[in-house]
Amino acid sequence: MDAKVAEQLDTLKRQDLVTGLANRQHFLSEMEKAVSSAISGKIDQALLYVELDGYRRTLDSIGVGSADLLLADVASCLGEQVGEQDLVARFSDHTFTVLANNRSHAECATFAETIAKAIDSKIFEVGQQSVSMTASVGVCLLTEKISRVQDVLERAAESARSASEEGGNRVVVFDPSAKEKAQAEKDQHWLSLIKDALNKDGFVLFYQPMISLQGAEGEYYEILLRMSSPKGEIMPNNFLPVAAKHGLLPHIDRWVIGKAISILAERLQQGSRCTFFVKISPESIQDGTILQWLAQQLKQAKLPGKHLVLEMPESKVVTNLKPARLLAQGLTQLHCGFTLEQFGSGLNSFQLLK
Repeated sequence: MDAKVAEQLDTLKRQDLVTGLANRQHFLSEMEKAVSSAISGKIDQALLYVELDGYRRTLDSIGVGSADLLLADVASCLGEQVGEQDLVARFSDHTFTVLANNRSHAECATFAETIAKAIDSKIFEVGQQSVSMTASVGVCLLTEKISRVQDVLERAAESARSASEEGGNRVVVFDPSAKEKAQAEKDQHWLSLIKDALNKDGFVLFYQPMISLQGAEGEYYEILLRMSSPKGEIMPNNFLPVAAKHGLLPHIDRWVIGKAISILAERLQQGSRCTFFVKISPESIQDGTILQWLAQQLKQAKLPGKHLVLEMPESKVVTNLKPARLLAQGLTQLHCGFTLEQFGSGLNSFQLLK
């Protein structure tokens, strides 16, 4: 194989056959280099994520068979806007990406506006038909704080979605400070709800029946936590991450355990033989005072400890072996149970029991 043929084959490997632009694989390879250089201090790069607005509706109008002609014409339009230092690619079906090089961050935003306007102002010839298109462009500036290509892509794509949701035919530059502010406001909202629930009994317990495979007598229930709201119960995955971030998991654990003990005591007085399985977080067992508090709760409620079983995922116990062992020993003295959830998921599950 001569050098010219080898060069042609190499070009084909890096090229999208429909548009003649760089293909996804080659673009990602170049993005890896760009991110590495950004980490090293290069500050004049950005990723532009260009998504055609209303593409599916346009296909319904021109026919699926004309899709390649339209995409090739859009690619030509993009090619007219980029410089030799930039890399433009067909990233997916109707999404194009541009790696802007040697442009200041302000210039990258202006560059993105230029691309959006170019697509908006062009009439695309598709066989015997003429169509107009617009694009939503998301921009993510490459900085030393972004260490993965996937993070850059996700942020640029997220910005393009925001542009589309705002009506399309516009540019949105990813703003980490704005996102952090929005997340902080969201966390504050949940934090307020959690504190209200703790102070005003705003949590609700659900009881999932359990069946003993060995025929043990009595009723067994796993306790599930929900937060009440005017719109219905809120699942724990919505508020527990925020509670963990702000150190409130031990408070929630104690609310649940305290409520469970109170209900168990009532049922015992009514002649019901119930056992509750209650989840506990690693943060609670690291506290050091949970056993003393639990002993007081059981004593005040006059509840035998055998009716209460605390449970924790095996994966959490593995990373908290010492406090978990102390907890298990203390629970034994209180005649309470301790069990592992998802047992067998680890590599040395039976060794853990020792």
